[in-house]
Amino acid sequence: MKKQTTIIIDDEPLAIDVLVNYINRFPEFEILKTFTSSIAAFKYLNDNPVDLVFTDIAMPQISGIELVKLAKTKTQFVMVTSYTDYAIESFELNVIDYLLKPVSFERFITTIERFKQNILIPDSKKDLTLNPSFYIKEGDEFIKVLVDDIDYIEGMRDYAKIVCGKNYYLALKTLKSIEEKLNSFNFIRVHKSYIIPLKKVSQYNNGCVLINSFEIPVGSSYRNNLKKYLEDNKL
Repeated sequence: MKKQTTIIIDDEPLAIDVLVNYINRFPEFEILKTFTSSIAAFKYLNDNPVDLVFTDIAMPQISGIELVKLAKTKTQFVMVTSYTDYAIESFELNVIDYLLKPVSFERFITTIERFKQNILIPDSKKDLTLNPSFYIKEGDEFIKVLVDDIDYIEGMRDYAKIVCGKNYYLALKTLKSIEEKLNSFNFIRVHKSYIIPLKKVSQYNNGCVLINSFEIPVGSSYRNNLKKYLEDNKL
């Protein structure tokens, strides 16, 4: 079986040592090189195929973010940093993961599993399979939520509860901001406290919609929009 090649980029040698120790516990991975210079790493990436790169963000000369943008190969990246500030920008570049220092081995295992799952998906299907999605911040973790997995979203004062089957996530967002983000994916507001994906509505009666086993109330001021959708999609 072909080994997955990787390099590590960090201007802190101790941070490199931690990742080297972790990666060496996975025999299916091979560390090709480590770099304390992002310039040297960039030149190496231009001349050599690498499957996975672990890079710090706050690097002199070329930052980790800039490195991802400049990379012309199919190399995949994991950002390793002490700062949360660049998480959203990093995920918009489709990095595999965003690790906060100090990185625990348990958290590192999750990163490796995400990478393995990603390489199993054919290139022609990656966009369809991985997107659309967005990230929820829970503590120091950033969790990817697939839009297709959402059953409904409930507003809870300053938070939004995003329900995906038996799981749910709490986001420090208003329903209005989430509604604007999901409008293009056929989500609509059906109540002052609820947003739903129209394609998952299995039944509507008595002022409620049924999505899987969830019964969602429909506010009187929102019923016309919902009825129009149902009328447009009836046999």
